[in-house]
This record gives sequence, C-alpha cells and structure tokens, in this order.
Amino acid sequence: MGLLPIAPILLLPFIIVFFVVVFPIWGVSLGVLGLLLLILRALDALGRAAGVDVFGPAASALSRALRWVLTFGGFTERFKERRT
Repeated sequence: MGLLPIAPILLLPFIIVFFVVVFPIWGVSLGVLGLLLLILRALDALGRAAGVDVFGPAASALSRALRWVLTFGGFTERFKERRT
C-alpha cells in the first residue's frame, strides 16, 4: 500500500505524451479528412449533375478512411464485432 501513490507518477509521462502529441494529431487528421471529404462530395455532386460518376468511389473510400480515423483505427469496432 505504500507504493500506491507512485503509480500516477509513473503514468504521468504517458498521459502527457498522449494529450500533447497523439490527441492533437488525431484532431488535426479528423479535420483534414473531414474537409477533404466535404470537397470530394461537392465535386461528386457537381459531377453527377454533369452526368459523370467518377468521384463516387473516391468519396466512399474517403468516408471509410474518415470512419477509420474516427474510431481510433478501428479499435472501437473490434469490440462491437466480438459482442455480436
């Protein structure tokens, strides 16, 4: 029991690295992918209005990529698959 207060001190560097490095990079990547998806969907809508369906597969692939980043690399989806 005397060593119990040392655990938060040992974990502090990992917590700092996560919130200072990993979390901001994740947030920026969500923003960039979201903006690219918005632009690509607009191009897809313009292309469909012109009768061209060339941006559809790219928009769906980018949507899957955004979903992958949003779920921490599919980490949260793995547990959903195991329960069902």
